[in-house]
Amino acid sequence: MSRLEICNITKQYKKKKALDNVSCTFTEGINTLLGANGAGKSTLMSIISTAASPTLGEVRLDGEEIISLGEKYRELMAMLFQHQPYFPSVKVNEFMRYNAQLKGIPPKKIPELTEKTLQRLGVGECGSMKMKELSGGMRQRVFLAQTIISDPKIIILDEPSAGLDIAERAELKGIIKELGDNAAVIISTHIVSDIEDITDRLFIIEKGRLLWSGGAGDVPKGDISGFYLKMTEREKS
Repeated sequence: MSRLEICNITKQYKKKKALDNVSCTFTEGINTLLGANGAGKSTLMSIISTAASPTLGEVRLDGEEIISLGEKYRELMAMLFQHQPYFPSVKVNEFMRYNAQLKGIPPKKIPELTEKTLQRLGVGECGSMKMKELSGGMRQRVFLAQTIISDPKIIILDEPSAGLDIAERAELKGIIKELGDNAAVIISTHIVSDIEDITDRLFIIEKGRLLWSGGAGDVPKGDISGFYLKMTEREKS
């Protein structure tokens, strides 16, 4: 079981602290970073993915600092960005093949893995379609498929339901829940309904500071929405 430790992370942008001495631990299952836009969620995700470096502190995987692990860490981790880049006229299979190559998957294995992963995400029939021909929900499933094609043990999802309608969000929740059976899934969101039925652990972040962390079962009365509002209002007062 992978254990990802965030150790006293601070991120400073000139006079503003995007993250202020954040420490927490993510393990197998669904881990949710809950906070308003601008709270520091995406900054922390970028640091975890090695796309950005902290000003202070470090991230450790099973006790080893991720920067020293280098490619070994990146092979175990995959991230779905909030605004995932893609070429609208590219076919789904081509999109999958390109991303699989970037992840270092041997070319001979790519067709089989592509078919298997698209089927797993319920979009197996979309391989010959162009990305622009997909609905928002189907496109997000394809994005998620390219994220997990390498079977990562750490899956980072930055606002994965952005732009989806209610039905598409409900479907996505079920898919994400299954991913947590074999990986540490880290979700950032500001929408409580996206995670309240599936999260195993909750991390409330506000203005770059971690206000609370614990198991979903530790939330009073199981009311994540009410608890989140209470914690953030207390921070403002």
